[in-house]
Amino acid sequence: MIPTRILLLTLMLAAPHAVSAQAPGRDACNVEVDITDRDPHGANVRAAPGGSIVTALKNPAGDGWIVVHLTAQQGDWFEIDRAVLIDLDQDKEQGKESVIFQGRGFVHRGVVGAGGLQNGAVIYRDHATSSAKLDGHASGDQAVELLGCFGDFAKVRVKAGIGWTRQLCTNMVTTCS
Repeated sequence: MIPTRILLLTLMLAAPHAVSAQAPGRDACNVEVDITDRDPHGANVRAAPGGSIVTALKNPAGDGWIVVHLTAQQGDWFEIDRAVLIDLDQDKEQGKESVIFQGRGFVHRGVVGAGGLQNGAVIYRDHATSSAKLDGHASGDQAVELLGCFGDFAKVRVKAGIGWTRQLCTNMVTTCS
């Protein structure tokens, strides 16, 4: 009987450690957003939330913008796996894209966002298309504050309130329609 008690005690003690080995509050996502940081030195990409700086994402020409791919959120930090510089050519409507970061890194929520919404975007109350709509036909040119991400959805604050959408506009030159 003693070995059973020891086994049960071992399992009870090991269970909380197994759960804590996973990142608490980490939500996987698949969302593209803009770097909105205006710092001329660029937006810092870190090795871990609040950790050492790996690189700074900056637009050397000043024309264009940077789009990052969010793969997860942990508190106020977003995990990214790539950043793309959209460099505008003055004679063309669309810019040239070049990857400026690839790998695993973290950016703070304060340096990312969206230029707006796609015109007619649907804002849901939860991160599922089956949830109630907060706004069934949102204006594309309104202010959008990025709050989080989950799956293919971005959590945003817009005129109608706080909700979830898959229709961010990551074009810093024109509205998305």
